[in-house]
Amino acid sequence: MSIGKRIRTIRTMRGMSSTQLAQAASVSRGLISQLELDRANPSIDTLRKIATALDSPIAAFFDEGATNGIVVRKAERKTLRIPRSGLTYQLLTPDLNRQIEFILIELGPGQGGAREPFGHPGEESALVLEGELHVWIGDEQHVLRPADTTSFNSGIPHRVQNEGETKCVLVSAITPPHF
Repeated sequence: MSIGKRIRTIRTMRGMSSTQLAQAASVSRGLISQLELDRANPSIDTLRKIATALDSPIAAFFDEGATNGIVVRKAERKTLRIPRSGLTYQLLTPDLNRQIEFILIELGPGQGGAREPFGHPGEESALVLEGELHVWIGDEQHVLRPADTTSFNSGIPHRVQNEGETKCVLVSAITPPHF
């Protein structure tokens, strides 16, 4: 099921009109319509606003993977792809009903997570596997390369960006699960 169809399904389950969702998410009704019809590609910022308005985690927009609750096979990972953006998230834990979540993130050149720094309760750590990652935590910027890690209080507004010319791959661990 596409991201747009998932948004529509959750919206209707919540008994919200597209106008109500647009107002709650501070986006246009036209954008909600375009997303639900799979005619527009949401940014991660827009997905975050919509998820908040729907009182759902962003993970609700992931493709359903089949897990047995203990092991997650590569082919069975729950995946969220932002079409035509080069941005992919794969949930490495079976679900978000744990005390920690692990996410494999692929960022195409020039891609990033949220455009605006944001904070959330808990701690976050990341390991860069491939490429170069720029990380802003509060007022500080850090550049991470393969095998570099970071760990920080995720209540501090933060964001990431691949400012390189090749794909960046990282694993992020977040506690408590927030994504």
